[in-house]
Amino acid sequence: MSVKLVAIDCDNTLLNSKGHITEENKETIQYLKKKGVEFIIATGRNDILVADYIDELGIEAPIIGCNGASIRKLKENKMLSYSPISKNSLKLVIEYCEKNKLPFRAFSMKKGFSNNKESIKEVLEQILSKYTKILKNNISYELIEDLSYLTENEEIIKVVLVNNDFELIKKYQKDLKDVEGIDTCRSAVNCLDICAFGVSKGTAFKKYAEMLKIDREETAAFGDSENDLSMIKYAGIGIAMENGDDEVKAAADVITSSNDESGVAKALKKIFSEYF
Repeated sequence: MSVKLVAIDCDNTLLNSKGHITEENKETIQYLKKKGVEFIIATGRNDILVADYIDELGIEAPIIGCNGASIRKLKENKMLSYSPISKNSLKLVIEYCEKNKLPFRAFSMKKGFSNNKESIKEVLEQILSKYTKILKNNISYELIEDLSYLTENEEIIKVVLVNNDFELIKKYQKDLKDVEGIDTCRSAVNCLDICAFGVSKGTAFKKYAEMLKIDREETAAFGDSENDLSMIKYAGIGIAMENGDDEVKAAADVITSSNDESGVAKALKKIFSEYF
């Protein structure tokens, strides 16, 4: 079967190390879209933080946001799927963070929240220092001293715990394993993402493929991190980036060049060789 639907992770996959889409990636995706191939961007970010890249690609493509917690067609503001964390589960996560004095970042569809000024500052500094592209579409961050405000007043779709000590990240993941109503995955070496139970990029990708009546064998997916594993395992062709985690590369059917070498375009040209 030929591939009809392609999911592409954003950071360290579609984007290079400076936060830009390479010309080869852009031209290849645009060309294949004109040939009738469907694309969906899958990110750990809030979907609005990918809007600029959809605009740059100049194609119609929905976004899987927050590791699968949402699927939305941004230009139409049409929500196709939405899975916030339950109030009770969020309360348990907050209690764990408060007990262990962990900087807490939480995200609704429109806003970011934290109980720590330095945590908010770090988010902004990481974005500004790593990426040179200035985003027109962004979200605001709010300092929250009383975290019970979130359970009472907001619908939270993702919580992020950040620590540069990888062993601590693994400890948080182990500790939270039995909290009812949540799933965890690492979106980067130093980031643990917490979403509602059953939420993953793979689940969202499957759901969208079924909406389009596209068989699993007719799909392909690109990624580099643990939060891409479910998507790569689901796809008919799972493609890992050369710069990706070892476990992602081990699970993939294909390993392509790095994100700085237009690895997405190079793999797409092989998959759709009849067009090139």
